[in-house]
Formats: sequence, C-alpha cells, structure tokens
Amino acid sequence: MVGEGMQIFSVLFLTYFLCAVGNPCERKCGVDLQPMTCHHKFTLHATTINCDHCQRKNRTAQCLNQKCDFASKLALSVNGKTPGPTIQVCLGDRIIVDVENRLPSSFETSIHWHGILQKGTPYYDGVSRVTQCPLTTGTSFSYSFVADNPGTHFYHADSVTQHADGIYGAIIVNEAGKRARENVILLGTRNDALVSGAYGALHGALVGQNKPVAKLILNGKANNENVDEFEAKLSETLFSFVNVAAYDCPFEIAMESHSFKVVNAQGSEILPVFAEKIVIYPGGRYDVEIYQIGEKCEKCVLKVSGLHKCSQLEQIKTVIRPVGDQNIATNEIKAKSLSANCSKDPSNLCNAQLEGVNPPDITFTPDLTFFLTFGHMRVPKVSNEDVEFRFVLNDIEYYPTFLDSSDEDGTLIPHINTVSFRPPSTPILSQYEDREPSFECESWANLSPAPASRPKSTCKGPPHYCECTHYIRVAVNATVKLVFRHESDSSNKNPGTFHLHGHKMYTANWRSSSDDMENTNKRPVAKDTIVVPPSGEISAFFKANNPGKQNKNKSKHFIGKTLLTI
Repeated sequence: MVGEGMQIFSVLFLTYFLCAVGNPCERKCGVDLQPMTCHHKFTLHATTINCDHCQRKNRTAQCLNQKCDFASKLALSVNGKTPGPTIQVCLGDRIIVDVENRLPSSFETSIHWHGILQKGTPYYDGVSRVTQCPLTTGTSFSYSFVADNPGTHFYHADSVTQHADGIYGAIIVNEAGKRARENVILLGTRNDALVSGAYGALHGALVGQNKPVAKLILNGKANNENVDEFEAKLSETLFSFVNVAAYDCPFEIAMESHSFKVVNAQGSEILPVFAEKIVIYPGGRYDVEIYQIGEKCEKCVLKVSGLHKCSQLEQIKTVIRPVGDQNIATNEIKAKSLSANCSKDPSNLCNAQLEGVNPPDITFTPDLTFFLTFGHMRVPKVSNEDVEFRFVLNDIEYYPTFLDSSDEDGTLIPHINTVSFRPPSTPILSQYEDREPSFECESWANLSPAPASRPKSTCKGPPHYCECTHYIRVAVNATVKLVFRHESDSSNKNPGTFHLHGHKMYTANWRSSSDDMENTNKRPVAKDTIVVPPSGEISAFFKANNPGKQNKNKSKHFIGKTLLTI
C-alpha cells in the first residue's frame, strides 16, 4: 500500500556495454527486449597509408588491408580506419561515443550524427560553434543520445574537409518486427592529398582548386583494392545505399540484369517503386531489394558512376551474387529511373514524387512560411574586412574556398537570400548571451506573414558581399513551411541538396523549373535531406517540436549557404 504523500517512482534498468568485437548491441531487435546503452570510443588520427612496397602484380594481404592504391598519402581516420566503425543498435538504445581528437594541432573537430534527430539532446548534434565548442587537439568529448528514429544513417566530421579526408561511418538503427539492414554500402570519394587545414590549402586540393577528388570508393575501397562483394536473396535481402560524399558528387547506381525495389528513404517507409537506375545525392540514403529483370547472371556487376563534380571519374564496380527465386514475375516489373530531375517523362521518377506509407495531413495553413532563394551572386570586390576566415602562411593569403571563383568581373558567392553564413563567435545553444550580436542577421529570409527586416550586422546587401550568422526564429510547435528556390545560372546548373538538423521535412509541392506548373504530393515522405532541381522549387514543411538551435546547410560548400533555425 502506498501511504498518503508518498511518491511512486518507475525505474527502467538499462544494460550497459562497451562495444567491441562480438558487440551485444548488434542483436535481433524484439518488442520484449530492454534498451541497451552502447558505448563506443572513437580516436581521430591522421593516418599514413604507405603502399610504395605493394606491387600491382603481387599484392599481399597487408597491402589490401591498407587500402592501397599504390601511393603514399595521408588520411584522417576513426580508430585507424576509414570508414570508421559501424554503429548498429536497436530502436530505443542509448548511444554513447567518447571522441578523442588526436589530429594535428591545427585541426579542431566535432562529429555530426546525420539522420539522428537528437530529440531532447541538441547539445550532441555535433555542429561546431552552434551546439558545442569544437574539440581542440588532445581533448575529448562524450556524445550521448537515444536512437529514437529507425533507418540507415551515418556520422561524419562537421568540418567538410575532415569529412572528405575520411572521418565518417555508418549508423544503423533497426526496429522490432522489421528486417535488419544486412548490407550497408557507403559510397564516397577519395582525394589525392589531404584537404584539411593548411596542408590542404598549400597543396591546392580544396574544392574548386585543381582536382579535389581522385576516385570513387565503396566502403572505403577503390577499384583496385579488392572491393567488397555481396550475396543477395532475390526480393528478400535488404541493401542500404548511403552517399557519404562531402562534395557535390551524386552517384548513379545500376546493376546488370536487375532492378531495385526502393522501400525506404532516409529512415521513412515509402510505397515501393522499381528503378533500374538510382541517383543518390550527398546525405541521401535508400534501402532496396533486388529483382531480376534480364538474363540470369551468377556474378552480376553493380556499377556506380559519379555525377557533377565527379562525372569524369572512373566508375567503381563490384559483384553481387543473386540466389533464390523472386516473388514477382519479370514481365510484371515496370522499372523507371529515380533522380532529382522532375520531368514529364513517364520513365523517370523524381525523389519529390516518392510517397510515404504513413503520410501526414497536408491540408493546413502553416504558421510561418520562409522563402529561401539560393544560388550564386557576383560580387565586384571582397575585402579582407568582409571575410571571417582568412589566414596568412609564408606570406601567402588563403581564403574560404567558396571565394575561389574570382576573375576580373568579381567573385561568385554562394548564398541564401543574398547572405553567406558566418559561424557564431560562441556556441549559441549553450552560450547565447556571450555571442557577438554584430555577426547576426535575423529574419533575412523573406519571412511570411511578417515583413523581412534588415540584418543586425553591417551587411549592406547586394551587390556587396554579406557574411553573417544567418538565422530565423520559430516558436515551439509551430508548423513551418520552407520554400527553396534554385537560382540556376551558367555557373550552377546542378540540383541543390539541403540537410535539416533536428527535424524531418515533408516535400509537399515542387516545380521542376521556374515556368513549370506546381505539382503536389499528397503522400509526402519525411526526410532530413532534400534535393532541389535546377531552376526549380521545393516546398517542404516541418513541425518545430524539437526545441534548440538547428542547422540548415547545403552540401557542396564549406560555408556560405547555411542558416540557423532557432
């Protein structure tokens, strides 16, 4: 009996494991299983891969283990590997990752958990100077969060250059009663030289300079490095494709004599569609089954081609061995291509047309609407006072890489609503009062219904260069509509990729070009990463039910097209 005035406490006991070989967290997920706490330790290193002694005709196991492509090089690694360790858990498990920075002394870092919504744990989102202070060399930080949204996700260094140099890995969150993700394929790129820090700047390997990407890689391996091979039970085995590229490198995936049945996008179940070719953009993830549509092959070739910045690179190929019989006749499969190109061609399906299994009600009026026009603007002259990040080394000036497209007519600057992003002076989530207000530009986003205001900073607006902490305020539980408009021109004819931290968006409407009729998806899919077609428009909405300071960034650039939602 409980006496008057007494309190009743419900206690949930969690099982705690330090994850290693034979990790008990990598288990079959069941409805009756208790959540676990899965503890990982990540040590970030600069790793030398020296393969000079490996001969092409006589490669040893050691050479293959070193992922040799017959050149000495530096890479950044997690626990000595790139990709880093895979984190595999069940829905509801707590993930704790102790990250130690042993990178060279100039390398500050943090880790972002791409696809993890961080409900109630925004401090662990891993965005430097927004959710946390960056880790300096020799320091550590413990990330702790609950895996509360299922799906195929990944982690990566918040720094784009460190991400490009090898700091990334997979996160798999399985759920009870659903198939486990058996084969995870991380598609990425490798550089000829380290692009992080002053080393990268001095060697001209940054984006837009020389040739930043040398080759395509699959699970960290290139074509001559014993690329992973797979076995697939037709119509049963689940494959997860993840684009982990740090650059503007979409990948086109196709398999000899087979089609993909796409069943999940970024952790959200969709009404299945068949696609002979899939284009997956940076940050995107698809779960697929494999179906035979042509002549039978024992070792079928899977081909991955790079697009945009990676269009000139050699395809990467691997082998998938199909087994068993599929549950649908070959002649019943009507496959299309799946990409960001929304056209009237019935053989093409764009990712904005994917339909969700559990769609939300979209017959509402949003509380707030923001129009976000992005593209490139030409600025006549950028002065040293305009740029937050600039350093001088050996009497040579280095600038942010988004300022590299300069000529006698000025500089092409990536922007959202004519503003490029300047990181806050201090983490605004934990030290908002300590920030530098002159860095800020609030409501510079064509806010509707309220009128747009001028930035608080000294930004003058076009045609002048404007760099500030670009953010918008949103009330908790407000329904927010974001209208992304792509200003395509001769310098920027590729789709734009946006990733929203802390929430998922639903793509309700889109236009494939500025003169196209608006299209409506009545069953939109919840996504954290969306793709806007060239000269097109995407309208997405989300419920602001995860308080904190969230980041909205555009892949392809180190800085520039970014704003904050508060």
